[in-house]
Amino acid sequence: MRTLSFIFVLAFVVSVSAQPRRIMLQFNEATKLAKNGEFEKALSLYLEALDRSESVRLDSDRLAQLHYNLGVCEYHLNHPERAVAEFKIAIKLKGDNYATAFYALGMAESARENWQSARLAFLESLRVNRSNGEAWFDLALAYLAAGDFAGAEAAFRNSISYKSIDSAWSHNNVGVLLALRGDLSEAQKEFETALAASDGKLIEARNNLEYCRSRSLWQLTTIRRLRR
Repeated sequence: MRTLSFIFVLAFVVSVSAQPRRIMLQFNEATKLAKNGEFEKALSLYLEALDRSESVRLDSDRLAQLHYNLGVCEYHLNHPERAVAEFKIAIKLKGDNYATAFYALGMAESARENWQSARLAFLESLRVNRSNGEAWFDLALAYLAAGDFAGAEAAFRNSISYKSIDSAWSHNNVGVLLALRGDLSEAQKEFETALAASDGKLIEARNNLEYCRSRSLWQLTTIRRLRR
């Protein structure tokens, strides 16, 4: 599963005492810990910062960032249900226009294998930011898990258009879907593109390409025999 990123800067609208500075320091220290994979310690500091925030006037955007980072920690600690709760709070605080949190929510729901909820979350993320190739890729996986091959193929193609880091995999997966429909010629093209995009490193694409070529050769040989 893909890695979720953290928000690094927590700014404040009002600095009325030393308290906001203390929260900011906790936030920044927690983020450093999280970047180093120390999610338990980071989570503890984020929670302390959240507790302190109740006594100062943080705006909704800053609180949303804090809840988002809490959710990322919970996700990495394999607590997807808690992550879901934090991401939903972050989204609400941002007026349902928080593309990053919607995407993270989709990831957490995918970890729970709640594919319908994951699909809806990815679609909401794309509503806010249609050009996110990673959201298109993970939406495609949610469609696949639900058995919606047409939706998956369209989403994989969009992930390619919007230059997902997993574009090679998208080409491979489109090739598989084409092969399942019996379109071996177009499938081969996708596998070849997947291999080129991965600098020849995507073993699955190579194996799929070899299989398609062998099937195509077998079909051609069979047709020739039938014509004799």
